[in-house]
Amino acid sequence: MRSETLDATLAAVGSKTAYTGAGTSVAGWFLSNEFFGLIGVCIGVIGLGINWYFKAKADKRDNREHEARMRQLEEKP
Repeated sequence: MRSETLDATLAAVGSKTAYTGAGTSVAGWFLSNEFFGLIGVCIGVIGLGINWYFKAKADKRDNREHEARMRQLEEKP
């Protein structure tokens, strides 16, 4: 249970990081500053990567739990 909570928290952090990167990119575009635009894109990609990793990890865990439940149901008379 603790691992699930940690993964959900880190996935949320990944989403927030992606939004921050997108906002920084937009600010860089408005300011016509390539540095802010590039940094924003990098932050956004990092945020998406974090989010993808923890969502994939949660998906694997959910699949294992589903398979265990199905085995229990098959074993009952």
